[in-house]
Formats: sequence, C-alpha cells, structure tokens
Amino acid sequence: MASNAESTVGKVQTAVSEESVHPAMLLLEPFQKERAIDLTAFMGQWPTRLQIRATAEDLTAMADRLGLSAMCVSHIASIFGFDTRSGNEELFREAARDERLLPFAILNPAEPGWEPELEWAVKEGAKGIRLVPGYHGYSLTSPQAAELIARLRGRGLPLHICTRLEDERLTHPRFPVVPVPFHEIAEMLRLAGEDMPVILSGLRAREWDSVSEHLNAGHKTDKVMLDLWFTNGPIAAIASLSRGSLANRLAYGSCFPIQVPEATALQLAAADIGVDKRAALCRGHAAALLGIE
Repeated sequence: MASNAESTVGKVQTAVSEESVHPAMLLLEPFQKERAIDLTAFMGQWPTRLQIRATAEDLTAMADRLGLSAMCVSHIASIFGFDTRSGNEELFREAARDERLLPFAILNPAEPGWEPELEWAVKEGAKGIRLVPGYHGYSLTSPQAAELIARLRGRGLPLHICTRLEDERLTHPRFPVVPVPFHEIAEMLRLAGEDMPVILSGLRAREWDSVSEHLNAGHKTDKVMLDLWFTNGPIAAIASLSRGSLANRLAYGSCFPIQVPEATALQLAAADIGVDKRAALCRGHAAALLGIE
C-alpha cells in the first residue's frame, strides 16, 4: 500500500510540474540543455526606464530558468554614476551570492584614479574588465585607454567592449550616446594584441566586417568573441551566420535586463545548425575564451 501511495504522489507531482511549465518555454529546451554562458548581463536600474532593472536574485532566477552555467555581470550604476567604484562595490557584494555570477568590473580610463581602481578590481576577484566608451565619452584610441589595455596584458582577464547597449532608436534624447567608431575598435584590437581575450558586445554582423577592414593584413582575431544579442537578426539569421566566417567568433549574450534574454536564446534553440554548433554557440566558444571547464 505504501509503495502504491508513493507512486501516486510521484505521478501527481510530475503532472503538476509539467502543467506549471508554460508551453512556450518548451521551445527553449534545446538551449536550456546546453548550460549556456551569458557573456553580457547587468544588474541595477536603467535610468530611463522603470521596468529595466535586475537584482542578483533576478539574475539567479534567469540562470535557473534558462539553464545558464555562468553570466558575465556588471553593474549599471558604474555606467551612469558619478564614479565606477560604487557600482563595482555593489557588483562584488551581490555576485558573491551565486557562483554563476562572474563579476566584470566597469572602468572609465577617462576618469582620474582608474589605475588604482583596476588594481582594486583585480584584487577583489574581477573575472574581466568591461568598457562602455560611448556612455563614458572617451575614445578607444586615447592614451588612457591604451594604458589600460597595456596594464591588462598578461593578467589573463578578458577585455569586454560594449559598443552599444540598446538600439539607437530607443535612446533617450537626454542621454545621448556617442557611437564607437569602427576604426577605434580595430585600433583597440591592435593594442590588445592577438593573445588577449576580447569580447565585443552589441555589434551587427556586418559591422564586424567594417571593423576587420581596418585591421592590418594577417592580424589574428582567434580570441575575439562577438555576443549575439544584437547580431541575431530575423529568424534563421543565426543559422546563416554559423555557416559564414563568423562561425567560430559568436557566443550567447543577453544584455539582460536592458534586453529580453529569451529573444536570442530562442533563436539559438530554433536555429537549424545541428547539436555541435548549438553547443559551441551556447557554451563552447565562451568557455574556451573565459577558461571555464
């Protein structure tokens, strides 16, 4: 009798579990199975939209929902605050709650004192350094940016450049953002060298072509990764990209909470690319770049 009762309870629990999953989420299963790595995520409050905000708990819930094994996270306060330190301090405190949250400290090389800020961030356990030149108003070819890149060399930390965080058509008129010129991105890649891992976020696929045109002939970009949140395009775009020259340079990035993470996740889940390519785009490429097993 006891075994029959246990069996009945088990069946009821399974039925309840299945019913609690929205049918639309079943479409994400191919993505969820890959234990993806999110190269671009944030916590904090976006200043122009009340609905755009995320706590560490929100990021944990997202990781659980999408089956993510790691998220490269920065704090929005380090973009719009009077300095980067306050946001970075909160980032390290909050990221400590979940080992899947990898803190990427945002620095501003145009801000006095960025040198000790870099040393402090490294000491605190930063897993990467993220720059937002369009929001902080400096050139990637400035002496300060060049010095920051030089100081990062040999540390093994990836340099993450956010070329944009939202579509320009959605930018608030009182928060103008200066576009990052393609030739400056190329110059930054030259300064970084061929061995430093670099993540470029927010580029369209065709914009990478514009960047690469400014690179010296023969410059290797094996350690340059592009996230997919602004590259994914219409249905079947990822399948098309995976057949081209960018195939080994793409990885999942949500830009959450500024963007809806399921958009790109669904693109990867539905793409006609085969199991191996899906695994590489969801996790493999990012894991290799970040040195994650």
